[in-house]
Amino acid sequence: MPANYLKGFLLTTFGVLILSFDALFIRLIGAESGSVLFWRGLCLSITVAIFCKLINPQQALFRRDWRFIISTLLFSISSIAFVMAINLTSVANVLVIISVQPLFAAFFSWLLLGEKSPLVTWLAIFIALSGIIWVLADSWQGPHLKGDLLALLCGLSLSCKFVMDRGEKQHSMIPTLIGSGIIMAVFGAFNTDSVILDSQQWLWTFILCLVIVPSAFILITLGPKYIPAAEVGMLMLLETVVGPLWIWLFLTITPNPAALQGEVSS
Repeated sequence: MPANYLKGFLLTTFGVLILSFDALFIRLIGAESGSVLFWRGLCLSITVAIFCKLINPQQALFRRDWRFIISTLLFSISSIAFVMAINLTSVANVLVIISVQPLFAAFFSWLLLGEKSPLVTWLAIFIALSGIIWVLADSWQGPHLKGDLLALLCGLSLSCKFVMDRGEKQHSMIPTLIGSGIIMAVFGAFNTDSVILDSQQWLWTFILCLVIVPSAFILITLGPKYIPAAEVGMLMLLETVVGPLWIWLFLTITPNPAALQGEVSS
């Protein structure tokens, strides 16, 4: 296994395992989506900006090239859709549906970058897609449809971001998280009555927004520099498996049967 490939594999894997706690902490916070997005975005921007200046003081925190701007917008969309989806449907549904991203990452990588994924990757992608279709079919007439569709939007936008990041060879894409955080914070501020949280909510919020989200996405954003976007998306499926486990262990919330069956399929 080439050293760069192994590096990308490990960076992405560690990032996804850290990110698997994301949904649990959103549920522990228990605040409305706008409040969570405000603090998530603000803390992400500040933390990543400090990280970038410590690692490379000469690095520009904002750029005006089209790949940087599109990647920033895509991550904003995926983050907003994710937080809103968690509050509108089950965590298992969200994580299973988000696993659609390898399919679109593989397709757009082939279309835009000329990267071809091996047959085994496509087989794994379509097996995962079958699980997603099953979950959506179960929710189509139910109250969770809006949350499930937001989860689908999250997966689509995140896969496109991975392709954008994969296509950038000269510059680090980590600073895109700064602009994305600002957009998230502004969106959250305009979609909540108050950003003030209760005493215990502050603890969970700062653990999530200052530690989990920045460290996870810094690692995951580095991944596409070393491995194909489709394989980054495949590694993101770890969150689909591990995320509901934390919810079950700490909050004793059992996923619905269709979501469990979708997890087994994916």
